[in-house]
Amino acid sequence: MKKYLAHVRGHYEVLGFEEFFATLEAENIQYSIEKIEDQILLFNAKQNPIKAAKRCAFLHSILTMISIGNVEKDKLELEKFIALPEIEDNKTFAVRVKKIGKKVIEQDLPDLERELGGFIFNNYREQNLKANLKKPDYLFLGILIGKRLYFGLEVWVLDMSEYESREPSNRPYFRPGSMKTEFARAIVNLSRIRQNEMFYDPFCGGGGFLIEATTLGANVLGSDLDKFAVYGCNQNMKFFKENYYSVFRSDSRHLSIKEVDAIATDPPYSIQSSTHGENVNNLIYEFLIEARTILRKDGYLVFSSPAKHDSELLAEKAGYSIQKVLDTRLHKSLTRRIIVLK
Repeated sequence: MKKYLAHVRGHYEVLGFEEFFATLEAENIQYSIEKIEDQILLFNAKQNPIKAAKRCAFLHSILTMISIGNVEKDKLELEKFIALPEIEDNKTFAVRVKKIGKKVIEQDLPDLERELGGFIFNNYREQNLKANLKKPDYLFLGILIGKRLYFGLEVWVLDMSEYESREPSNRPYFRPGSMKTEFARAIVNLSRIRQNEMFYDPFCGGGGFLIEATTLGANVLGSDLDKFAVYGCNQNMKFFKENYYSVFRSDSRHLSIKEVDAIATDPPYSIQSSTHGENVNNLIYEFLIEARTILRKDGYLVFSSPAKHDSELLAEKAGYSIQKVLDTRLHKSLTRRIIVLK
């Protein structure tokens, strides 16, 4: 196995870690965890984890590990050097150091970067690497947590522009209260949907979850009781279409679908979306019962609810095994509870 470090986005550590674990599972990547600390995950993987990382909305970057060390006063001490065979001859490199949390060392970060640059130059002397701070072929990154330094080669970094292009305000049909694209992607990822499998959202609204599932290569089905939502969702799906899709009007408690591989959804709770006069608890419970009839064995169902709602009790009553419960702040005034069921 090869040693890697995953750096998740600040303020979303728990969701970021769980999303990454779900994508590793979905992509059949065998891994073992060495350490979880603040925003970093040190792990070993048998296969290249970049395919899983590319799916993630809350993972910031992936490093292939070179060394781990400590910074005591103005002295850097690194452990055993791990040579990377992918480093080619006559390429350029740069070194950056990023701190997480408060800075507790006396040494300035630029000085630490220069010291690490000398470390790379000496250890890859045969490759004849040359420094280039503006457009390097290789970016070596040190992540400093307290006095502990994790040092590696950056092999993947998140591009947020991909998600920004699919934000609700950029869709042909805009539905108030639509979830931001990054959260929709994370919830879809938690369902462990795979390429060419069938994904279903029974409260599809404007289609945010369906759009994200199609970008992952899944086939998608979506339904909603609101005819205007169905019309608007179809408009959005035509605009972003990636894979097979079908959007139709249906009551989530009475479905005509035979089988799906994964379900992820954001049910209405009479906050910004109407329940059409139905009691919220009854609606969620009856939906969960019906979903069991179409979800394949060992398939995942992920849904969100208000943080103070008793949705976990409804899920257990409906016969599901609760895998994870994640409280996540969507914005300053709204916290959602994401519930992962099997």
